[in-house]
Amino acid sequence: MALEYTKSEAKEWARKNYKGLDGTIPVSFTPDLSDLDEEGIRWDVQHNIRKGMFSVLCETSMGVMSFEERKRFMEIVCDEAKGKILVSVTAGIDDVEQDIELLKHFEKVGGTHTLFGYPGNFYAKSEEEIFQITKKICDSVNLCIDLWPKPLFDFGRFHPSGFNPKLVARMAEIPNVVAAKVYIDDGYGKMAQLHHLIGDQILQQSGEPEEWPITIPKYHQQWAGPGKYVIYDNEDSDNPRIVELFNMFIDGEFDKAMDLYWELSPVHMHAMKTALYQSGGLVGIKYMDWLAGGNGGMLRQPMNRMPQHAKDAMRAGLRAIGVTPRENDDEFYVGRGNYAKGARPRK
Repeated sequence: MALEYTKSEAKEWARKNYKGLDGTIPVSFTPDLSDLDEEGIRWDVQHNIRKGMFSVLCETSMGVMSFEERKRFMEIVCDEAKGKILVSVTAGIDDVEQDIELLKHFEKVGGTHTLFGYPGNFYAKSEEEIFQITKKICDSVNLCIDLWPKPLFDFGRFHPSGFNPKLVARMAEIPNVVAAKVYIDDGYGKMAQLHHLIGDQILQQSGEPEEWPITIPKYHQQWAGPGKYVIYDNEDSDNPRIVELFNMFIDGEFDKAMDLYWELSPVHMHAMKTALYQSGGLVGIKYMDWLAGGNGGMLRQPMNRMPQHAKDAMRAGLRAIGVTPRENDDEFYVGRGNYAKGARPRK
């Protein structure tokens, strides 16, 4: 499928089209975890569309899948999203050649942009190596590239920030690099220097609602994510408050935005952190997604189990903002579509 832009047009295309919130699509498996659950994946795409997302991230690196399953996962998401919503994908699987093959396939089936990561077998010996592997992957595809200069890539050996802002500025000159996902939580100095170096060249954003009171008014953020933004309202709500919050900040209605910010804060300041750090990480996030209307379904091993106190805390966070969480955990463990057809967890 042909992209709407050429590489030379990528930065301007992103500036026109990256507006709003970018949701996420976790992989769903059949109850026995042997295959992809296509119905469940499509449900989550539609759920994000209903909740007002402008784009969704196909989380190919956030679950144990074969290379061919990753390709099929992307195909399902792109097919369901076609003509309704943009689709991005995480890069940074096992090695460079696999990443390039995956991104080329993603472009072919209808994807538009990628959240850039680094292959698992890449151990940089210099910042020049980091730049060269970045450029090699960018040059191999036409997709828009969203940089993610996080400390998690073990580049702190070369710079105290965990990812040298001057190296990011050099990457920003690559034609199809269009944005950088940057958190204040990664360091105030890093955020300020990146904005100083590349603020007029590529888009910058934080996916964390907790940071929007600063990043939108001060750093001219026009989009956010990918993030689990569908959890802020009941499944049948047609007025997603998190979208309203983002737009209020964009429109300069700061005081009204802060009233809504505090109303929703039990989720972004507490419940999401519980999902991340106390309930098995990825499976905890997927559980919280299901509580607010997502497909649910377990992930393949290795992963941690969710303690009951963490489940209770996530439910309490949602109730505190007026969301009624789903109650039957059996449905989560097999996925809501499979549960409706009679599937039950093995005892």
